[in-house]
Amino acid sequence: MKQKSFRLLADLRFSIFILLLISLCSIIGTIIEQDQSIETYKINYPLTNPIFGFLSWDRILQFGLDHVYKTWWFLTLIFLFGLSLVLCSFLQQLPSLKIARRCQFFRTTDQFYRLKISTTSTHFSLNKILSNLKKSQIFNFSTKKYYLLL
Repeated sequence: MKQKSFRLLADLRFSIFILLLISLCSIIGTIIEQDQSIETYKINYPLTNPIFGFLSWDRILQFGLDHVYKTWWFLTLIFLFGLSLVLCSFLQQLPSLKIARRCQFFRTTDQFYRLKISTTSTHFSLNKILSNLKKSQIFNFSTKKYYLLL
């Protein structure tokens, strides 16, 4: 259960979702005047004719929309977002970086021949071989001189 929670928090989609919630709350905090007197909210957001059919001064005060950036739930969203990014870095990005560091380019033909599976072909061009590899969903990375197949 604990590991599943960490994996959920480390998921980039979860981080993006939290970021969208923070953005939505920030938009609400921008539209509704912050840190005003109760009388200001009573005048601008009356009970008799609520904005959008539900936004009245009592709901604004009830949910803390009069001071969005200081509420416990907004600060919790900020904390969750930060925690999610830290866990994503440690649980996903750093292991990927370690794997990427192990990838090495072959610089000589001898290195290719030492592989368990190697073949020599004189019938195909390099572009055709790379095209066939791409069709086979084999990732290849190349520079001017070197090729890396994954």
